[in-house]
Amino acid sequence: MQVRNLTGEYLPTEIPGLFERVAELVVITIIYVVVAKLSLVLASLHPNATPIWPAAGFGLACLRLRGYRVAPALFVASFLVNAGTALSIVTALAIAAGNTLEAVITSLIVDEWARGKTAFDRPVDVAKVTVCCFAPGAALSATIGLASLHLAGQVDASAFRGVWTTWWLGDSAGMLVVAPALVLWGRNWRQLQDSSEALRSGVLYAATIFVGLIAFSPLFEQTASRTALAFLAIVPLMWAAVRRNPRDTATVALLLSAFAVWGTMMHGGPFLRSDRNESFLLLLAFMIAATAPSLALSAEVVEQKRQKDQVDFVLRELSHRSKNLLAVVQSMASQVARRSSDFESFYAGYAARLQALAEVHDSLVAGDWRGADIRDLARKQMRPFTDGAESSIIVEGPSLVLNPQAAEQIGLALHELGTNAVKHGALSVEAGSVEIRWDLERGEHGESLFRLDWQEARGPRVSRPERVGFGHVLLTRVVPETLRGRATLDFNPEGLRFALLAPTRYVLPIVKGVTAMAIERTADASARLYAQQRVRRAHDRRTAAAASGAFVHNQTNSESRAAHFDARNGV
Repeated sequence: MQVRNLTGEYLPTEIPGLFERVAELVVITIIYVVVAKLSLVLASLHPNATPIWPAAGFGLACLRLRGYRVAPALFVASFLVNAGTALSIVTALAIAAGNTLEAVITSLIVDEWARGKTAFDRPVDVAKVTVCCFAPGAALSATIGLASLHLAGQVDASAFRGVWTTWWLGDSAGMLVVAPALVLWGRNWRQLQDSSEALRSGVLYAATIFVGLIAFSPLFEQTASRTALAFLAIVPLMWAAVRRNPRDTATVALLLSAFAVWGTMMHGGPFLRSDRNESFLLLLAFMIAATAPSLALSAEVVEQKRQKDQVDFVLRELSHRSKNLLAVVQSMASQVARRSSDFESFYAGYAARLQALAEVHDSLVAGDWRGADIRDLARKQMRPFTDGAESSIIVEGPSLVLNPQAAEQIGLALHELGTNAVKHGALSVEAGSVEIRWDLERGEHGESLFRLDWQEARGPRVSRPERVGFGHVLLTRVVPETLRGRATLDFNPEGLRFALLAPTRYVLPIVKGVTAMAIERTADASARLYAQQRVRRAHDRRTAAAASGAFVHNQTNSESRAAHFDARNGV
């Protein structure tokens, strides 16, 4: 059935999208139920309180990867699991609510306190994630679960402390060990498309499995000498943290934990004690101690590498900018000299252009922008290259305010393009020109996109360079990747062309209290107004041309009639 909107138009029914969302919820529910049912087999103090609860980590990972829209699937799955353990409907609903709140609250705190998507990039954020896994979500879930069981007469007050501790530690360890591995794999799985990267990870995982077999598995008899082999777990953990990345570190910790659980479950391994629950609590201590420090160390190593890469990038940028600056200064001197009649006019024009160039560099260095109007940004970036002839650079587009990051990146791109144009391109000759245009458009899936075009004309013939320089990398990789978009750089013989396409949510500012959708609607309205103005200007030009043509035609007719009159009267 089709649905009409308020204007009476039929709206498309998104059956494929709806089907995919429902299928996603069903798959999450099935996986959660299977994992939870297998975990409850290890419960000893109470059928609903198990020390090994990877379902908590799976639920948190689902929220981190798929968003909070999958929370209902976690609630339904948790209800089905607990309803199948001879509990009343009300008690199962209460436990399901506690488990769902646990995942939602923990995910929200990670978003607000531990930098969300980059939570495993810095040691301090890894420490924050560790704290988030222990409180308040896990503590709230254990409290709600035990309170509901106690009210239902399922747990005595004397056993409350032991069951609560088991529940709390099981959920905390599940989130700390399982969630990082799933989240990091969900976001970085494409790295394995590189064969060398896959080989390095494969060798590490093979070594981890070997250590897990000889140190924790029940395949070998547990002796005093074999108990000491548990310390071999430090080898793959250190290897992953120092030589690999957080994803592999979390995976190694998860693999070692799985082998340790397997051994303890089969009444073997170094963590075996007379009491089954005590054995698993000791195992949880190992899992937590192995995972959290390893992830923090891995994040520290990655941070050091990132800082080193940043320093190398800055040094290359400094060298590149220094060469460009000298070339620009030389080109400015040549351009001003061509238009100056004496030394005084040359000095005045040259000093003004040097001052404009200095202002541009101050803008690029400053990192505390609150945003910038794109028209002002373009004109400011192009001022050192205009040579007083504003007509050589056309700047046109709707009124848009860029967020600080977009202003910085687009400013870098415009400065790089302007430098190239004044050295080798259209601005290196007097007749050359540059057009800078931007607009908003809709993508294939209806998303709002920002488009920036740079087109050179009437300059020297363009040819593709023999090697890829830093400027090419900046324009085609650094700027578009920072803005989550894509860019093309075409070396057309008639003139260089650069095009940048990026989602508006990464370009336009998001004001507190104003949604991204509202920003996009405002930008779309501005773009429509700009399009209407362009149509009106085109119509005015056509009208003016028609009027001019009519005037010339009438003038010609008048002159013809006058000449005919003169000839007839012998004038």
